[in-house]
Amino acid sequence: MVVIKEDKDLLKKDIGEHYYKKFFDFSEIIGYSIEEDDSSIKIELNPDRPDLFSFYSLKESMKTYYDNNFKLKGIINRSDISINPDNEVLNERPYLLAFEASGKKIGHFFNHIIEYQERLHDSIGKSRKKVSIGIHDMEKIRPPFVYKMEDRTKLKFTTYDNFTGTAGDIIRTHEKGIEFKSLIVSKNKVPVILDSANDVLSMPPIINGIKSKVTEETEHFFFDITGTDYNAVRNTFYLFAYEMSYLGYKISICDSGMESEKMSSLLDYDFREFNINNRVIQNITGITIDDPITLLRKMGYRCEISYKGYKVNVPGNRIDVMGPVDIVEDIAKSYGFKNIDEKQIDIYRTGNPYYKNDHIRIARDIMISINYQEVKTFVVNSKSFYDNLKYSGNVYIQNPKSLDYSVVRDSLFPGVLDLIRINKRRKLPVKIFEIGDVVVGGKQITKLCALFTDSKASYSDIFQVVNYFNKRILNRPLEIKANKHPGIIEGRGGDIQLLEKNVGIIGEANPVILEQYGIANPITFFEIDLDNFFG
Repeated sequence: MVVIKEDKDLLKKDIGEHYYKKFFDFSEIIGYSIEEDDSSIKIELNPDRPDLFSFYSLKESMKTYYDNNFKLKGIINRSDISINPDNEVLNERPYLLAFEASGKKIGHFFNHIIEYQERLHDSIGKSRKKVSIGIHDMEKIRPPFVYKMEDRTKLKFTTYDNFTGTAGDIIRTHEKGIEFKSLIVSKNKVPVILDSANDVLSMPPIINGIKSKVTEETEHFFFDITGTDYNAVRNTFYLFAYEMSYLGYKISICDSGMESEKMSSLLDYDFREFNINNRVIQNITGITIDDPITLLRKMGYRCEISYKGYKVNVPGNRIDVMGPVDIVEDIAKSYGFKNIDEKQIDIYRTGNPYYKNDHIRIARDIMISINYQEVKTFVVNSKSFYDNLKYSGNVYIQNPKSLDYSVVRDSLFPGVLDLIRINKRRKLPVKIFEIGDVVVGGKQITKLCALFTDSKASYSDIFQVVNYFNKRILNRPLEIKANKHPGIIEGRGGDIQLLEKNVGIIGEANPVILEQYGIANPITFFEIDLDNFFG
């Protein structure tokens, strides 16, 4: 969820008492939660509507919805300013867009645009990995601008917060450099944007220079948007450009060395075209809409009748709209979900049990019948779980909130072992099992892991369990083939084979692993692939 918060009195002054009161009514249309106290107002938005991540974009949407202030013209003009990238920098951070925003002095909106910049850095930019934004005072710099790579030991400049040093010094010692240095791939050079006087505007994605520092007096802005993902760069461009236009600024896109075909495609994204018809609307909403054109215009779209039904043009900052379903959803919002009557759904089909669920149920019943207790562990866990084990899942969480939850498990054993660590003061013996999904080599499979621990636990304790499990279900010849596994004592376990097919592993847990988890008693376990086991 995205939370925006503002001082009540300041906001009422900026948008007017009328629209301030409308925030509460509009929440029922869009679907957000709103709270206010004596001094402030807070709105919590769903992440699927980044075009509404500010009070001023919400005001524009309310003007369109309540006052029929339909927007028919795009906001993007063409600038005569250019920023020229070289081939080397495009290998480091390959996508670049830039625009001017000109108008009045920014005044108290200064804090808003800085907060909005960081909001986009965190959401669209994924902490600047995909996108970083530089904001500059256009009156302090002179075009044309250059986007290039420079030697980090030779490039020296002063940052916006008065830190002077080489690019290498900034990366090593400045707060922003330490935080974002991993985003620069090159070991010797850094990407920079320079003006015609060869002064540093910014060193993306790290920090801006002092020469172009914006203040509350700035009235002519230059925005540079660089990144590693084209869609993210384009989306950020449109979101910020529209936001500045809502604050009353004229928007002009700069020449960033993009080929004419790509530039046309970029500009065509604003009010891009989709086609829908009454059949699609009825199939999705379940009701007949008499006037979808007005409903769509109230939600900020252009819409008119066409030979295909309705031609709908989507503004560039509606980056959440990917197809007709998203457009029909807005028709339903504009119509009002509360105005849609409940309807009994007629279902004429009879479902069948999913075969995997039958297998899981059988496996669970057998393990419980021999006094094993079922447990559940996390699907996502710490990479440290695999310090002495081979990890083959190859599914990592980007920008995890905690390193404790950074990889998708490829085995149940480490999670079950961690559960023993947490409960190691429990009375022995402990007999537990887990049935759950893992990812191995990009493929999701269902596994069963059973674990036995006691002061004298041995291989035979767990072998009789897997042997009994096999006899209850398949009663096929079962063989344990000696093999080395990082988690098993060599010579005390191996592969479980049924009809010469490998279905899992079994053995006594390696003391190195037990020491890693702080477990003193011996542990035996087996882990089988239920999909393979049941065939």
